[in-house]
Amino acid sequence: METTLGQPTWFGHYRLTSRIATGGMAEVYVGRHITADGKFGPMVAVKRLLPHLIKDQAIVRMFLNEARITAQIEHPNVVRIVDLGHEAGEPYIAMELLDGHTFADLREKVADEGKRVPVGITLHILSEACRGLDAAHRAVDEQGQPLRLVHRDFTPDNIHVGFTGDVKVIDFGVAKTAMWGAGTEPGTLKGKFFYMSPEMILAKPVDHRADVFAAGVMLYEQLCGRRPFTGNSVDEVVMRIAQGNPRAPHELDPAVPPGLETVCLQAIEHDPDKRYQSLQELIDAIARVGGEAEVASKQAVGDYVSRVFPKHKDSKRDTLRRARELDPSYPGPPSPYAGSLPAHAPEQLDAPEAPVVGEAPAPPAARAGPSSALKVGAVAFAVVALAAGVLALVKLRPTLSPAEALTQAQASKDPKARTALLEDLVEQQATPEQLDAAGKLLLEVKAGQGALKLAEAWRTQDPKSARAWLLEARAAVALRKGKRVEAALEQARDLAKGESEPYVVLAELKESLGEPQQAVEAWSSALARKPDEMRFKARIGYWQSQNGQLDLAQATLTEVLKKQYDPVSAAELGFVKFRKGDPGGAAKLLKELIKKDPGSMAAHYYLGAVLYQQRDVKGARAEYLEADRLAPADPRPLTALCEMEAQQNAPELAETKKSLEARFEDGKQIAARCTVAPPPEAP
Repeated sequence: METTLGQPTWFGHYRLTSRIATGGMAEVYVGRHITADGKFGPMVAVKRLLPHLIKDQAIVRMFLNEARITAQIEHPNVVRIVDLGHEAGEPYIAMELLDGHTFADLREKVADEGKRVPVGITLHILSEACRGLDAAHRAVDEQGQPLRLVHRDFTPDNIHVGFTGDVKVIDFGVAKTAMWGAGTEPGTLKGKFFYMSPEMILAKPVDHRADVFAAGVMLYEQLCGRRPFTGNSVDEVVMRIAQGNPRAPHELDPAVPPGLETVCLQAIEHDPDKRYQSLQELIDAIARVGGEAEVASKQAVGDYVSRVFPKHKDSKRDTLRRARELDPSYPGPPSPYAGSLPAHAPEQLDAPEAPVVGEAPAPPAARAGPSSALKVGAVAFAVVALAAGVLALVKLRPTLSPAEALTQAQASKDPKARTALLEDLVEQQATPEQLDAAGKLLLEVKAGQGALKLAEAWRTQDPKSARAWLLEARAAVALRKGKRVEAALEQARDLAKGESEPYVVLAELKESLGEPQQAVEAWSSALARKPDEMRFKARIGYWQSQNGQLDLAQATLTEVLKKQYDPVSAAELGFVKFRKGDPGGAAKLLKELIKKDPGSMAAHYYLGAVLYQQRDVKGARAEYLEADRLAPADPRPLTALCEMEAQQNAPELAETKKSLEARFEDGKQIAARCTVAPPPEAP
């Protein structure tokens, strides 16, 4: 969403006109570099940290690390860094201004219509992105030393596809090189869990082949319409990646070309030595498949993206156009800001860049003659008559008041019944409080589509209602429409300045996507706006733990528990102590928690792991079984039990395997991995 700045704003030597994006960590503006003698360069995207993060040196290092790494790579398939530095103590990155969408945007828009991006288009996008990242893998520093870079977040969100078919890798924020490190704490997991390689999950040495794995995951998604490793929680996804053995793509879609399936499965091999050893090898393998897997041309990709995002219906495209026109240097009609530049700004400008060719203005409407007027009048009369008839029918049909509809909806647990009762509340003049309550009732029974329809009607009627935009964002979270969430949240943030709720919804989105570091950042943004809210701090501590930031997690969770009792935080703190090498402290804390809250599945599950390490196999088995009883839909306790029994060659192993196979979709694969270790060979 575009936000104009009222008039051009100066940020060092950059004249900013519009904010075009806001995330959990930074904002992006359209700007132009103006020199002291009045010369100006092309328009660029200026990325600035959110104000409350500027004092966090770890985040600043990670932020600037992105630019330092990217600046070392000269390749047409990698976004170009123009400038980086500090202005009045605030870090910034200036990069080339891209006109298009991310691969994630493209896939999501097509998925909304029940389709997948055509194979040829996908192969071109992936191949070109792999070319850029392969160049990054081979990059050297100023002394000619290999950087040995690993992107570690090679995902659809970080591949940009232009309307001309240009493909560029973006966002090296969590990349690691042998020279500079990763910009975040050592030993932490980085990037999005769904695309992480097994060696990243298992804390083994990571090299560029982790990015080959991520490319293979993206290819698998496009071939099958689903990810190779899924689950109901971060832990479950991580476990399945660590174990490997994805289903063959043809089992999910028989139309997958066999040659392409072979390429895909080799790219996501569990053992890095069995994968393609470079992205160039993967590109060559894709090119050799041919036939049904013919790689599309750059022109075909540009045409396809332009069809999916038509010029006059694409808000992002329109945002960029408006941002250009707001720049006083833009060679178009007189700018509304003419003469309003600050006194220190240069007055003489070099010849500007060529304008973006737009559509010709629509001609003035022709005056209707008498016959046209008669026709219009007749049509208008017919419309009025029809409307009157409809209103008469509506009056004959008994309707519930908003309060009655809410009462009946609350009494029903059926998603369809609640949707039927609540989706038309806007037309019934419901109050904002009633609409808010209706949205919560729909989301409670996972009626995301009904909640989205209600939100759309509400914000159409009242576009200045932050609560309407927040409901749309929450509904989009439930439907896994990430870009829709972010667009709605930008509106909500602008309408509810200083409020924490938009950041809460953003954090919930990042949690659902399995992005721990981004979840921490979003919860931190919420906490900055509501510093006494312990719920926010508890979520920060939980995700710091899930992200492997054990020292930070211990400090955060301890602070939460000093101020209020929270079973989730207590269980997670026990797990942190266990991983930090304090099983005794972990066991004590988890046992105390179970006395207070015997229904805590996490406490029993974590205690099972602690007791097993302490060689209390009987106690560990009892805890795993209790955790399984409390959460029968979660495969983790039974999986842990199966693995423990296999290591112990326990007589109960066969029964546990049967239970896994009977209860879970991938139970046979899990059970197959619970194998008894062979006895050591005699010397």
